[in-house]
Amino acid sequence: MPSFDLALFVPLLAAHLISDFALQTNSMVRSKDRPLPFLLHILITGACAYLLLGDFSEWRIPLLVVATHGLIDLVKIRLTGRLIDDLPAFIADQSAHLAVIFAISAIDWSRIGLFEPWWLEQNPVSYLQTLAVLSGLIANTLAAGHFIAKALPRMLSTDPQQLHQDSGLNGAGRYIGHLERLLLLIFVYSGQLSAAGLLIAAKSVLRFQKANESRRETEYILVGTLLSFTVGIVLAFATKQLMQ
Repeated sequence: MPSFDLALFVPLLAAHLISDFALQTNSMVRSKDRPLPFLLHILITGACAYLLLGDFSEWRIPLLVVATHGLIDLVKIRLTGRLIDDLPAFIADQSAHLAVIFAISAIDWSRIGLFEPWWLEQNPVSYLQTLAVLSGLIANTLAAGHFIAKALPRMLSTDPQQLHQDSGLNGAGRYIGHLERLLLLIFVYSGQLSAAGLLIAAKSVLRFQKANESRRETEYILVGTLLSFTVGIVLAFATKQLMQ
């Protein structure tokens, strides 16, 4: 295998995104400073890595993932709110996890007989592409949503709770963001970038009708929309590149 092994990187990336975003609830995040929720999250991370890597006779690589993931999360828990704010902690935490995945993927485990997954002799391209699509979906919806929710108030030095808001549907804004970035992923993958412009225009008509009522709220929505589209396009291109 090459010095950088996509057969390791893609499953480990998918396992990280599933365990950190798809299978980690808000209540788990809030209570992760307690031993049991922390241990549960680490075990889920190891189980995802073990299952997606597909070498069921090999436990040392998943164990390495568990140890490093737990150490990184423990450092984040200790520092967040004391030495660094929530957004820098989130960025540093995810960057550290990705750096570990890159480092593990750069080791030639097959040379010492530690990585021989079942799918490598079946249809490896389809398997890795499926995991790449899954990673792109989670990154463009759940992971991007977490980042934007932390970044936007910090960028504008504004608490969204202080803005004038009507009794809109509970969580509708979050789901709108997920769906628009999902559409961006589809448009980028199919080569229809012009459709992204139509999506921006359509959302602008629907979301900015209250401009005369609340300028601050309108500007907040505008910045949030552009940030969501920027993150969505970047992650969509990254997903497309990974699939190739």
